Amino acid sequence: MATITKRGETFRIKVSLGYDANGKQIVKSTTFAPPAGATPRKAEKLAQEYALDFERHCKGYAQLNENMRFSELAEWYFENYAPVELKEGTLYNYKSAYKNHIEPVFGNVKVKDINTPRLTQFVQSLKVKPETVRKIYVIVQSIFHRGVEQGFIRDTPCRNVILPKNKGKKKKPVLDEKQTKRFIELLETKPCDLDVKRMVKVLLYTGLRSGEMLALSWQDIDFDGMTISVNHNLADVGGKHWLATPKTESSIRTIGMSTALADIFREQKAYQEQLIGALGVKFSHPEMVFTSANGNFRDRSALRTSFKRFLKGTEFEYLTLHQLRHCNATLLLNSGVDLKILSEHLGHSDIGVTANIYADVLKSTKAKVADLVSLKLTKTG
Repeated sequence: MATITKRGETFRIKVSLGYDANGKQIVKSTTFAPPAGATPRKAEKLAQEYALDFERHCKGYAQLNENMRFSELAEWYFENYAPVELKEGTLYNYKSAYKNHIEPVFGNVKVKDINTPRLTQFVQSLKVKPETVRKIYVIVQSIFHRGVEQGFIRDTPCRNVILPKNKGKKKKPVLDEKQTKRFIELLETKPCDLDVKRMVKVLLYTGLRSGEMLALSWQDIDFDGMTISVNHNLADVGGKHWLATPKTESSIRTIGMSTALADIFREQKAYQEQLIGALGVKFSHPEMVFTSANGNFRDRSALRTSFKRFLKGTEFEYLTLHQLRHCNATLLLNSGVDLKILSEHLGHSDIGVTANIYADVLKSTKAKVADLVSLKLTKTG
């Protein structure tokens, strides 16, 4: 951003263009003299406009065009910025949300006519969950921000927009130790596809995200070292599947593998070899641990449907695939596993994320520790 310094009746404007090969800052400057008779306030406003134009000229920005329609700005954003900076799955979701919610309202509106009150009215009128409203607003925010950055518009109206409040989410119960044992017993006794049962067990025993589990290859399973390497996430957009980079850098990790878990993977390997024997080269992805019957990437929504069908009519109907991850973490915390180790195990970006998600569990764990100390101190010989 240009810096403006008042010197007597004129304004000195400087624009930084970065640094040269020797580390010296590259600066371009100019002087603006306001018209005679301009009030101090008017002179300052004119200087700011002049500085904006000067910076745009120095940096080779596009011509200011606030008469463009929002759809034109959005089209530029999705063609030039979004494909470079967003993951394919996120880009797909952004485009879908824009087409369904934003374009019908603002597509034909001139950018200069979209202001803060109008945006507030828009987000308040959306008939979706508050968390979805926020995601939609982030898209609008991004489009305007990049428009300002590239010089299409002077400023963004995305300031002080009043978003709907998140209603207190009712936390879904997580299985305690006794419930977990009953759930495992249900897995052993109730009829269901065996490969589905194996996937559910892997999620429960490892705490992996479902996308991470579905992206496991046999190369990631080390039976000698008894470890599992998490290197990918299975992306799923519009029926298209591919191996993507995990959620965060911390998501790339190696976790331990129990003997029971190793047995589950061996069972899966034997099952897969039968399929490969029947289909031969038609089996698409023999390198993957979990696939469809014809060897394609396993569809996450299909797995969710199978899991929901399996739970119907049981005490665990409320359970989701992602809650199995929370069950794993809760069991580990209650067993005394250090929070930092748990955070690394789950692939969280930092320990604060783990502490925030499992605050209730930590609170009860602290209470147990306090009771344990009291018991030790009051215990008589």
